[in-house]
Amino acid sequence: MIFSFKIGEKIILKEDRTKAKILLLIGDKKVKIEDEEGFIYIVNISEILPLDSETDNPSSYGSSFNLKAEDEDVLKVIKSRKKKFDSRGRVKIDLHIENLTNHHVHMQNSEIVKIQMDYCKIELDLALEKSKHSLEIIHGIGEGVLMEEVHKLLNLYNLKYYISNDSGSTEVIL
Repeated sequence: MIFSFKIGEKIILKEDRTKAKILLLIGDKKVKIEDEEGFIYIVNISEILPLDSETDNPSSYGSSFNLKAEDEDVLKVIKSRKKKFDSRGRVKIDLHIENLTNHHVHMQNSEIVKIQMDYCKIELDLALEKSKHSLEIIHGIGEGVLMEEVHKLLNLYNLKYYISNDSGSTEVIL
């Protein structure tokens, strides 16, 4: 099915169901969009669908339930705040982006690292506040960019840390 899109039209991304608005048509194959969180990126037209304003509201699904925006926010917080512990009861901070946000697919690497580091700092502050003795920060192996940023943060806190054997995580002594 082929759709024709217009500037200002509301759309939804097929892959992650993110709602957005078209800012610019780029040829006949790409569009520049802004999602609900203010991120701007370029996608292929094949990756989007028009968003029907008549069916894009809770009343379209009947009156048997109402999902409030606050409820959605609470669910997001629960997902990100779910504490994970290893077999020794040590706090684990998993920085894999898919665990922190559902809107990472079209983000630039710098945006992803900022989200990961903000989350790491919040969780590190919480662990220090609660007088934890140690924690594990899972940054993944990759190219080492996130690991370097984590180590810079730990150095700012003047904390002692050790890299795991596979280099995918860092153990921190608080």
